[in-house]
Parts: sequence; C-alpha cells; structure tokens
Amino acid sequence: MTGDNWLDAQYSVLGAGLISPECIPRILRDTRETDYAGPCRTVYKAMEALFLAGTPVDPVSLASKLGGDYREFLAQLMVITPTAANLDSYIRITREQAKLCALRELGKQLAEAESPEQASELLTAANGAAVNRAAVKITTMHDALRSFFERKTRQAVYLSWPVRELDDRLFAEPGDFIIIGGRPSSGKSAWALQCAWHWAQKYRVGFFSLETSDDKLFDRQMSALTGIAMADIKRSKISDDDWTRIAEMSEAISTRPLELVPAAAMSAADIRAVTMMQGYQIIIIDYLQLIQAKGDNRVQQVTDISIALHTMAQSLGITVVALSQLSRLDPKAGKQAPDLSSLRESGQIEQDADIVMMLNIAKDSDDRELWIRKNKEGTCPQIRLAFDGAHQTFSKAASQEGRAEMDKLRAAGKRHRSTPVIGQPEEKDFEQLPMDTPVPF
Repeated sequence: MTGDNWLDAQYSVLGAGLISPECIPRILRDTRETDYAGPCRTVYKAMEALFLAGTPVDPVSLASKLGGDYREFLAQLMVITPTAANLDSYIRITREQAKLCALRELGKQLAEAESPEQASELLTAANGAAVNRAAVKITTMHDALRSFFERKTRQAVYLSWPVRELDDRLFAEPGDFIIIGGRPSSGKSAWALQCAWHWAQKYRVGFFSLETSDDKLFDRQMSALTGIAMADIKRSKISDDDWTRIAEMSEAISTRPLELVPAAAMSAADIRAVTMMQGYQIIIIDYLQLIQAKGDNRVQQVTDISIALHTMAQSLGITVVALSQLSRLDPKAGKQAPDLSSLRESGQIEQDADIVMMLNIAKDSDDRELWIRKNKEGTCPQIRLAFDGAHQTFSKAASQEGRAEMDKLRAAGKRHRSTPVIGQPEEKDFEQLPMDTPVPF
C-alpha cells in the first residue's frame, strides 16, 4: 500500500463523516488523531472537539471552527467521497498505514540510536506500535447471552497447579497477573519453579530470574525431578544409579518447553520484548522488586513496574506470574501470617493482581502455609504444603492425624533398625507414580 492510498483512505474516512453525520461516532470510536497526517489530522481533531461539546458535526460547523482556509479542503473531501458505504474498509486502511508509518519512523530513529538503552526503548516502542489497537467493542445483552451459551457448553480451560486442591479454587487464565509473595527462605522460588515445570506440560513458559543464575536454577530443577538430594548435586556426588536416572529422564527434560532467562538489570520493557520474541504463553519473574525502573521514588518505581506487568498480561494475552518480597512481620502488630498489606513498597501490586498467594513458614514444622489473599474469581483458602528442602519440592501436607501416624512409624523404624523384618510384603512393580507425588511434577 502506497502513501497515496493512505492519503486517499484518510480523505474517504473524513469525507464519509461530512456527507453522512451518523458515521461520526464510528469514526471517533475506531480511529485516533495519530492515524491521520497534515490537514486531515486537524479536521479530525475539530470533529472530535465539536462532538464532545455536543455541537452538530457538519460542514458548516467545521468550517466555522477551522476558519476560511479549510472551506475548500472540506468541499474536496465531500466531492471525492460519493458514499459512506465503504467506511469500514477506509478505516482499516487508515489505521494500518498509520501504524506502518510509525514503524518506519521508529526504524530511522533506531538506526541513529546512540546507546543500547535508547535502542531498547525504541524497540519496545516498535513492539507496542506493531500491536493492533482493537476498536471498542460494544456487547449487547443478546450477544452476551449467546456468548454465554457458547462458552459454557464447552469445557473451560484454566491453569492447573502442582497441588490439585488449588485447581478447584484458582481459575487463572491468559491475561491474568498473579503474585507469589514470601519472605526470604520461604520457598517462593522453589514453588515458582515447580509451577513452571508443571505448566510447561501444555504451555511455552519463560522463567525470568533477576537474582539466581540459570545454572543454580537448573540444579534445583534436577534435584526436584530426579530425587537426587540438592546437597549431593552441589557437591557433584552423583552415583551411577543417579546418572542412570538422569539419562532415563534426559529426553523428557530436554524437550519440555521451559526456558530460563537470566534477567539481571532487565526492565519491564526488556521482559516484554523477550516475551514477544520467544512467544511465551506464561512468564514467571523472580522477583518483581528487582526489575529496573526509572525515577528516584522507590514506591513510584514499583508502582510503574506493577502497572507494566499487568498491562503486559492483558495486551499480550499471556499469564504473568511475579514473585514479590514481603515486609517483615511486626511482632507488635500481632499478625501471625502475611496479608495484602505485607506486599513491599507499593499498594499498586495488590490492586493490579488477579490472584495473590503468599507462602509462610509454619511455626510447628517445616511445612509451608499457602495463603490465597486475593482471588477475583473464587474463594481465598489457606492450604498447608509439605516442603522437602532437600529436593526443593512441595506436596500436599498430611493431616494432623496422618502426621502423628507417620511419627509412630518413624519411631518404630528406629527401634527395630537392626532387627530383621518378619513377614515382608510381596514386592510390586509400579509403572508410574501417583498423581499427587511431587516428583516428577
């Protein structure tokens, strides 16, 4: 499409509004002043101003507002547009060519960029310009009812979770912004990795780590998947049986669409650019407060980061999961568990998130309490998770009764460690682990 075609489309859009005033609301709804150039932009702005003021938008009113210099131009617009029947096509061409023009200008600026930072900002702007701005869609109750029947007669698909109990409570889907909060050593990174591996069964997942190297993350992943103690992996004490186990799982591991992205010093714009380039459907960011942002005010920085991540989820149609540090518990406050006010440095995180979950170390054991503090589409339960620190995995914690029984069995095992076991059960060959077994996820 040439520049002349773009100019003709602009003329036709505005001309349609002049000869058929009923088209004015559609024009103002589906286009913006940046879609026009030169005198066409001036005419559009005048149309918008008159419409918002409640004044009839017609050639006489426009000529009066724009002045005598525009009388002939308005007359030309009406002459070259004999009908408004093709308005939708004119609008589409106008928007497409405006976008192309903007991208070309950004390309020129990119070629003249004087620093990597400036180039990165221009690339982000180009990505934004490349995304089509959807026209406002008005839904009638009739349309909504028909959509309801269509949606509810097929199986809804939401993100599943490593712990099944969450599937009945959390209805996460593309466009959602999820926060996993926790204090240092609460296990939020391990929980996020377990979720990432689980989700990568169906989706392309990017794990952006701003704190931990990809080697260390993969070590944790291997411990969780193979059952090799994290301490043995760190010390390279891997037995022949362990290597055999790794070899057996190597194909399944290497083909899982989960990618580790070293993200130190990345901004939200950088994360968005990589996400678009790699085509991620879910991204996990560890953690939010380490994302780079401009400005000296820390609260405003975190606010801007939260807004950017929420916008990214909605505009790209992906699920964004961000880990967040929590404020320290104040003993004087009398709180035993973190709540939404514990999110550090900005209340904007609480506002933007669709789901907020928080990990807390239980007082009576190494278990973790998973608190759902915000859930727009469901309830806010509290679930107890067993944390296996040696292998960096979570599973549903046993009940108090079950825990007491396990303690009895452990005690009996210690007393009879050197005593031969009488009446051993027959050995059985299980081909796969139960679904609730934490390894593999």
